Amino acid sequence: MISSKIRYTVIFFLIYSLPAFSQLNLRAYMDEARKDMNERNYFDAIQKLDVCIEINPNEYVAYFYRGVCKYSLKDNLGAELDLNSSMSAYNPLLYDAYHYRSLVKYRLGDYEGAVKDINHVIEGTANNLDPELYVERAFFKLSDQDFKGALGDCNTALANHYAGENVYLCRGMAENALTHYDSALINYAIAIKLNPKDIDVYLRTGMTDYTLEKYTDAIIQYNKALKIDSASTFAYFNRSEAYIKLDSTKQALTDLNTVITFDPMNAVAYFNRAVLEAGKNHYTDAITDFDKVLTINPKNIQALFNRANIKSQIKDYHGALADYNSAIDLFPYYVEAYYERGKIKEALKDYNGAKSDYRMGKIAAQITHLGDTLQKAHDSAALVRLMALNSNFSSETQKLSDTTHIDLLPLYRMTVKTANRENANCIPVLLKKIHKEYIHFCLTNKEASIADTSKENASVMRNENEQSGDALLEKAVSETNMQLFSAASADYTKLITEDTASAINYFARGVNMCRKTEILGQLNNDQQYSYVNKTYKVANNPSVEGYEKAIADFNKVIQLEPDFVYAYYDRAYAKYKLQDLEGAIQDYNQALQIDHDFTDAYYNRGLLLFLRSDKIDACEDFSKAGELGLTQAYLIIKTYCTEVTK
Repeated sequence: MISSKIRYTVIFFLIYSLPAFSQLNLRAYMDEARKDMNERNYFDAIQKLDVCIEINPNEYVAYFYRGVCKYSLKDNLGAELDLNSSMSAYNPLLYDAYHYRSLVKYRLGDYEGAVKDINHVIEGTANNLDPELYVERAFFKLSDQDFKGALGDCNTALANHYAGENVYLCRGMAENALTHYDSALINYAIAIKLNPKDIDVYLRTGMTDYTLEKYTDAIIQYNKALKIDSASTFAYFNRSEAYIKLDSTKQALTDLNTVITFDPMNAVAYFNRAVLEAGKNHYTDAITDFDKVLTINPKNIQALFNRANIKSQIKDYHGALADYNSAIDLFPYYVEAYYERGKIKEALKDYNGAKSDYRMGKIAAQITHLGDTLQKAHDSAALVRLMALNSNFSSETQKLSDTTHIDLLPLYRMTVKTANRENANCIPVLLKKIHKEYIHFCLTNKEASIADTSKENASVMRNENEQSGDALLEKAVSETNMQLFSAASADYTKLITEDTASAINYFARGVNMCRKTEILGQLNNDQQYSYVNKTYKVANNPSVEGYEKAIADFNKVIQLEPDFVYAYYDRAYAKYKLQDLEGAIQDYNQALQIDHDFTDAYYNRGLLLFLRSDKIDACEDFSKAGELGLTQAYLIIKTYCTEVTK
């Protein structure tokens, strides 16, 4: 993503500008931080850069490097603050800072700001300009809907002898947006010749073929993409749409099932599958899928409307009425919903209500047609997006991160007890089998910041010669909480080698592996993006091995300490990450048999039961979690459980 010359500067830039009075350890920490960055050990680098900034709060180079690390870890707001700090004084890395800040602003959706920042880089490096910068700016302009500007930058890059496939991909995307489909296909073909293994070009080609109603050709392109990445949900999803156009419902359903297997919270895949099931008169299956859409995104108006239509078809008039009411509450200009609700009211012999709805439908049709306010136009556009069967879930408005409102409560992890830690967030580690309470440890699922953890445990981390028993475990726990996962893993393994019967060491190592897998697995996936605006894709899951190792450690804990409830809880979390829904539910069951008041286990089990469509049992779990003091459970109950009865 970063042009080669600036990347070279980032990795190898010598800090010649350090003032003469700087302490020697500042140079040492900075050199170590740059080494960690080179090896992608960003958490370790941030720890060392924190020390540099503490030694010299005006050290702009440390702010710059820390900003780069935070960018690499997707901490965009933190990266922007650090890059701003690095630019506040004269800085030989000024254009590098502008460059990274442009990428951060792009991620934050400030496309205009991204273009302005990269303009500074292009203007400031005009004497030794990397033409790749024009390509990056072209991608920014694509997202800012400046398609002609994007084309211009691509042409400028080519005029300056840029020869990479990405310029043709970008140019093809711009031509496609301008409805110059033949030109788009020509550019994609050149990009494929330059790099036959670039999945994005095949996907974009398929999308253009689909637009041209060349559905068989589109399928061929998606097949080629899937040979490169057999887990690309984008390819499966779009191929399913092409199959739908060819009336190949069976193949379309197979592809949608695959999408849901890889991404079990993908609302649009459930939506499309529901539409297909309804078309086959499989009304129960269709309603189940629409239920899941609304679990993930309760404001999906078209899911409510379609579910209401199906309920009307099977003569569940009261259920249909409730769904039409919800759809109209969310979108008061929904003409079809008024007419359909009127029919339901007629069936229920509410003739005055039906008459009122028909009248409101006519008024809404006139208002929608006139488009007399910008807000109505915005609402109408949103509705059209929701109604479209071929909704593109890779778009900014359809990403899972924008539609998912609930998630499992996090792992329980160990941390070092301190005098200022609130007891409410700290459960002392107690292992019943050996009747030993580790007074200097506690369990919590409340995240502490890296900085806070570092300060709490600074004395432990400095005492590297103290390697015996509890001291080494305390050091390893501190490393886990500072996200120094590799160092922690080495210490846990040493402890386990010395004492193979200590359950707490296995538990701590399992937590360390889970946290490392979750965070660094996401980071490794991001490394596949060579440009910020390329097609959404899912690579083969690199996290499986990490979670399996964590589960093996939790298994050992349970073998040694069968009543240690948090091992079941954390193992359930790891199983869920491996899409073992039933296994996770069984572990929450076991945890609740041991501790009947385990609030978080009730909540998490409720979410999984709801995902499995066991609504009554799920809502009972939410209710129990709320009674035990978890207030957010009541928000779930209010949203999803108001109509659930025995």
